[in-house]
Amino acid sequence: MDLASPKGVMAPSRRRALRAGARTLGLFVLAGVLPEAQAQAQLDAWAAAFDSRDFASAWRALDGEGAAADPRLRLDGPDVAENGALVPFTVSSTLPGVSQVALLVEHNPIPLTAVFALAPGTEPFVATRLKMAESSTVHALVRAQDGLFLARREVRVIQGGCVA
Repeated sequence: MDLASPKGVMAPSRRRALRAGARTLGLFVLAGVLPEAQAQAQLDAWAAAFDSRDFASAWRALDGEGAAADPRLRLDGPDVAENGALVPFTVSSTLPGVSQVALLVEHNPIPLTAVFALAPGTEPFVATRLKMAESSTVHALVRAQDGLFLARREVRVIQGGCVA
């Protein structure tokens, strides 16, 4: 499966992800939890990150440069994955006010693999399966009330799950 799309054309799965994110942020705006301008800025950042074809660009689009490692953030997954098509990961945190969890796979054709917007008061726990093209570092970038936080995990992939 070819995950890359022609320049300027957004792949259907990325479109669905952005639509779902827009609906979630729209609910936050309607509930008065998030100002409309902030929600639009968040959607623009997600779109730029999903469009990035290299890790550094996706990381910058999500403001990852200022992220700090914190023991209250935990990224769990396998050390070795036999098949990169479905690699299970969980992200959990005891950080206060977690509003966003993003997962990036450093050597994937599209590094940003998932973004989760969490409503206030929601337990900061996410479980998902990621596609991994090859052995790589997986990054969990979490936005909380005190800033951006980071957890990393090296995963060795025996058989890749993406084709560039």
